[in-house]
Formats: sequence, structure tokens, C-alpha cells
Amino acid sequence: MTKKIIFINRFFYPDQSATAQILSDLLVNIEKKIDAEFYVVTSRNTYQNDTQLKPFENYNNIHINRVWTTHFGRANLLGRAFDYLSFYISAFFYLLRLVSKGDVVIAKTDPPVISFVAYLVSRLKKAHLINWLQDLFPEVAGELGLIKKQSYLFNSLKKLKNISLKAAEVNVVIGEKMANLVESQGVDSKGIKVIRNWSVNDRVQYVLKENNHLISEWRLTGKFVICYSGNFGRAHEYEPIKKLITELTDERVVFLFIGGGKYYDNIREYAESSSLKNVRFQPYQDKKDLNYSLSVADLHLISLLPSLEGLIVPSKFYGIASIGVPMLFIGQSDGEIGQVVQLKKCGFIAAPEDYKNIAEKVRGIMNNQDGLVDMSSNLSKLYEDDYQPGVAYQKWQEILLRFI
Repeated sequence: MTKKIIFINRFFYPDQSATAQILSDLLVNIEKKIDAEFYVVTSRNTYQNDTQLKPFENYNNIHINRVWTTHFGRANLLGRAFDYLSFYISAFFYLLRLVSKGDVVIAKTDPPVISFVAYLVSRLKKAHLINWLQDLFPEVAGELGLIKKQSYLFNSLKKLKNISLKAAEVNVVIGEKMANLVESQGVDSKGIKVIRNWSVNDRVQYVLKENNHLISEWRLTGKFVICYSGNFGRAHEYEPIKKLITELTDERVVFLFIGGGKYYDNIREYAESSSLKNVRFQPYQDKKDLNYSLSVADLHLISLLPSLEGLIVPSKFYGIASIGVPMLFIGQSDGEIGQVVQLKKCGFIAAPEDYKNIAEKVRGIMNNQDGLVDMSSNLSKLYEDDYQPGVAYQKWQEILLRFI
């Protein structure tokens, strides 16, 4: 009897959220190489909450099972909590029917602590459990002030999460610092595997400015473009970037924000209320247009709250690495990305509170085209050597074949 490999995540194809895209990309690329039936248990919602998807679909021989949930969306925390709760319940009962003895159940981390639902089902059905950690919850929520640290709720959620991590045969994490944190919580290091994320579109290539139609369409001709592409949410630095925009009023400089998120809206409101002329905004771009949208930048901006190091790795790093445009990282110098940027000389880093120094660094690099070219070359080499999607595909195949 053919075994089933069942992934659980709240979003999947055709959704464009980061977790959906990377899961979709993985399954399309490994499905034919493993003798098993592939299933995804997901929701009918999209990340943008703009449509409802049909309950069942077959995509590249992957059986998509979309369970019913509420669909309040991400606008407020209470509505999001109902969306989470309804997914936990629907996914649990659906998995009870779907999972058989010896199957492989892989839980991602959207919604938070879905790994505990996967643990309950895999234990009841005697299936193999794997966790794929994109972040550590409730620690992330605690650092962001969404849940009070050491409260009853915080400790209860952490206990449930740790039960599922200790019970899993493999815990896949996306960085070395995350691996260390997971091990520090009592998880056997032998069951922890580091598999870094990757750019979900391996066809993205740098487009020269003279061939990039977005340069003129977005009124960027002759500008030095500092671009923030992707979700700009609670996990990212906001005040330093706002101050940097105010500090860098050189008419050659344009800050471009592509995407969405809580702080995306806040920056937009701030720019409009302050009548700032050096800030532009664009919505999320389709995958087929990423090579153009990512290539408009002279410098890509990445930020992460220092308190979240080891709990999160910003996914936008991988797309930027694939395009080879130098990056400015605002965050902890010895963090996951900070260390890479320094070691590989593919951009520069700055402490969040040092926005004046950041502005000086930007002014300096604007007048140093050779320096930009060198950083770009270093980043492209880094991507080729360490961040090719095939590296991750192979590691996932090796894990899954152990149970088939």
C-alpha cells in the first residue's frame, strides 16, 4: 500500500504568501522523486483574504484538501484567533480520516502550534511526525508583546509546542541559531536538521536598468533606489527606517516599498502626512514579475528586531540573494543574516538606533559604484554556492525517504 506524505499549512497554492510559495515549490520539485502520495491539508482562505478557494484540487499530482475555517483575515487579532481555532478543529478531524499507520505527517508553523494537532493525530494513528519550523511560537508573540511573557497562556502554548517538538522524529529548522534555541528547550540535537529556505522562483535573474520597464513606469529613472520588498510587519524595524527616510532627503534617493503589512501602511500614512517626496509604494508583485521588481533596486533593505534573532529568518533575504542586489541589513550584527552579510561582504549592516550612520553609509555607497558591483558579485556567488533551491530539495528527499 502506497504511503501518504501529508503536509499541513494554512496556505498553499495558488496563494502567494511566503509559506505557501515555499511549500508549493518544494512539493512540485520532489513529488516525482518519491514513491508516495502527496497531500496538503490547508484552508480555503488566501493570505490577503480576498477570495475563497474550492475545497479540493489536484495540482501536479498533489492532493489539496482545503478545510473549512472562518475567514476574518489578519485585520485584527481576535478575528485571526477565530481563524486559527477553526483551522485547528477542522484540520484535526480531517486528518483523523486521512492519516493511516506509517504515513508521514509534516506540520509547518501556520497557524502557530499546529504541530500539536499533528502530534495528536500522528500518535493516535501511529504515523511519523516531522515539524518544519519557520518560526518559534509563542516566543515570537512574547517578544512582540502580543502575549505577555510567562503568562499562563504563554507557558501553556510553549508547553504544547515543546511536546510536539520532542515527539517528532525530525524537526527541520531554517537557521543555526534556531537550531540552538530548539535544542536549548530540551529537543534532542540528533533530530534537528537545518534546511535553509530558498528563493521560490529560481528563474529570477537580474534585469539591467535599461531593459527594465518598471524603472520608467514607477518614475525611478536616474534615482538611487532603496527597496523594501515583501511583508513589512511587526517583526521588522520601523522607527529606524522612518528616521532614515527623513534623514536621506537627497533628491537622487527614492525609498520604494513593495508589498504590504502593518508597517507598510504606517509608512505610507507617515509619508503622506509629512508630504515626503522620496517614498514610493507598490503592491505585492506576481511571481513572473519578480525579476523586474527586485531589479529596480540599487540597495535592498532588510530588517529584523534583535530580540527575534533565532526565532525568525526574514524570507526576503533569499529572493534578494538570488537577484544579486546588495543589501542593507538593519538588525543584530551577529545574527543569522548579519553574520552572512559581514562574512561574505555582500552589503552592510547597521544597528537599529544608528540611523544617522546608516544614512552616511548609504551616501558613501551611492558614490562608490565599484563597491556596489563587488558586493553584488559576492552575493551572487553566495547564492550559487549555498542557497540554490536544489540543496534544500535534496535534503528534504533524504529525510522523507527514511520513512517510505
